[in-house]
Amino acid sequence: MATEPEADGDPKATDPGAFLHGLVNALSDYATAEKERLTLSATVRVGDGLARLVLVVVVLLAVSGAVLMLSVAWALLLARWLDDPVLGFAFSAATDVVLGLAFYLLWRTVLRDRIILSIVNSAHDRS
Repeated sequence: MATEPEADGDPKATDPGAFLHGLVNALSDYATAEKERLTLSATVRVGDGLARLVLVVVVLLAVSGAVLMLSVAWALLLARWLDDPVLGFAFSAATDVVLGLAFYLLWRTVLRDRIILSIVNSAHDRS
């Protein structure tokens, strides 16, 4: 144990109870700080995830609205060319199906693996 000099110069022994009390207080403060750090880290991750989710939802809604409007415009243009609104909308629907199948094939062969790899890499780089 460490000793401290007294006023008259004689060393005095440190109180082990005071030392242990200080150690317990320091460990308690460390545990509290670590708990707050972990809580903050978790809330930052949740907030980041929710912000990304909101962004994805807004972008999906905007893109879906644009695709819907373009599809209706295409159907009306085809209806004018064919002089039959029913055929215009039918060909527009067929165009949407063909484009959807082309995207699906592209997704299955090329895009899916690249997107998964980029998500894994960005999650790994962030942590």
